[in-house]
Amino acid sequence: MQVNKDRLVKTLQSLVRIPSFQDSLKVSKWVKDEMGGIGFNVISDNDGNLIAEIGKGPGFILNAHLDTVGAGDGWKHGPFSGTIENGRLYGRGSSDCKAGVASMIEIARVLKKESIKKRVVFTFTAFEEGYPLVKNGVYRILPKLKNIDKGLVLEPTYSNGALGIYVGCRGSARYQIDIIGERGHSSTPERYDNPIYKFPKLLEELRSFPKGTMNVGILGKEISDAMTVTEIWAKEGGNVIPAKCTITIDRRSLPTEKPGEPDKKIRALCEKALGKKFAMENKSSVQGYLYEDPEFLEMCKQAVISAGCKTGADFLMARIDASILYNFAGIGALKLGPGTKEQAHVIDEYCDLQGLQKATEAVLGVIRRWDGS
Repeated sequence: MQVNKDRLVKTLQSLVRIPSFQDSLKVSKWVKDEMGGIGFNVISDNDGNLIAEIGKGPGFILNAHLDTVGAGDGWKHGPFSGTIENGRLYGRGSSDCKAGVASMIEIARVLKKESIKKRVVFTFTAFEEGYPLVKNGVYRILPKLKNIDKGLVLEPTYSNGALGIYVGCRGSARYQIDIIGERGHSSTPERYDNPIYKFPKLLEELRSFPKGTMNVGILGKEISDAMTVTEIWAKEGGNVIPAKCTITIDRRSLPTEKPGEPDKKIRALCEKALGKKFAMENKSSVQGYLYEDPEFLEMCKQAVISAGCKTGADFLMARIDASILYNFAGIGALKLGPGTKEQAHVIDEYCDLQGLQKATEAVLGVIRRWDGS
């Protein structure tokens, strides 16, 4: 049995029409009903995380997240319209990551009609987009994932006829830094220690902080870490010197960094710029990962080529849930998915429907090769 493109597109259209920013319960119920209708027994929890499986023995996991970022303003096509125009389906989450969800549902339909030798585990998860580790859907379902060795995370990797495969990603951590000063009246600024004036020195240290690097042997390329300020606020009134100036630092760490090592680097940087007049809180933190399995990578490449796409392996600068599967459960997962990769989080987000079909065929091809069927 092959992928049914019309059914696949209609599934994605239905998913896009269900808003799932910060609340995935409605779209989760829809997916649970669809999978149940196909004939799967679906396990769910209060957050909307779903697990379904087929077959017996060693497991292969497929994962896609149900939640999206906010829609924002300025859309030509409605963010929840599912409008199809010139081979593209528009809507928030159409590429990131409801295309992956649609693909998994279509693959479930196909596999239900076939006889497989091993076991495929479908996981649809919530709270991926910017949430702390303890809230993340994949992290929450880890205790239920048994005897799984490999898998794919169906985040967007399609672009202009090419379907990329990612073997790892950098870690992600966000730190809240409170620069401590003295609150006072703005008419006598000389009396008080204004924390805003300390920020430039911290910014200078951030900009000059040396980058770490590592070599990704399977790719033959070098990657580096990254760090930047993403938020700053110190609002107590137009005529008030604030007691503190708060910033957010976004840190993208290398897989080689040990747990807690990025924290030490940020703290040392703050101490150099601010002395003891700061408070630091790690708001969220997930390690990066690198999964070097040449045989599995080649299996994925051959499946992509058979689906009619160009391909190549790469390393992701952002973070994906494959890092949680690898670091906390030892599951080696690669990123390979049907969404259009340049479309994540943008206004007028769309999914290239040719890519949707070909990537779904490629993922199905990976499963068949892994299963030996």
